[in-house]
Amino acid sequence: MSGGVLGWLAGAVVLATGIVWFRLVKAVRIPRARAPYIALMGVGVALGLAAVVQGPGIWGGLAAWFAILAGGMFVALRAQSGQAKTPPSVKLGGPILDFVAADDQGNPFQLASLSGRPFLLKFFRGHW
Repeated sequence: MSGGVLGWLAGAVVLATGIVWFRLVKAVRIPRARAPYIALMGVGVALGLAAVVQGPGIWGGLAAWFAILAGGMFVALRAQSGQAKTPPSVKLGGPILDFVAADDQGNPFQLASLSGRPFLLKFFRGHW
């Protein structure tokens, strides 16, 4: 296979994987099994390196270098962004820890003020 074709293939693998990944991130539906995405990005990087070694030409080279840089950055960022898996502080149906926070008008609100009454406490996660 020529270097140009490998470069385009590498770019397509990294671009398609990135599109799927970022659509999932935007929808806040990141899968628990992240290994296939990391593996596909790694395959894209490897194909890009193979293309560069074979001499891909200008356009194939651009696609190959895109795959190497974007796929490599994805793999590197995923490798260093892990969070420790810890058990939740509060279990579903269990007692919640008291806290004080500002309400929608900036006044202090204490959770203990709702003690003895049923309530729904909902936290919103920002999408930025």
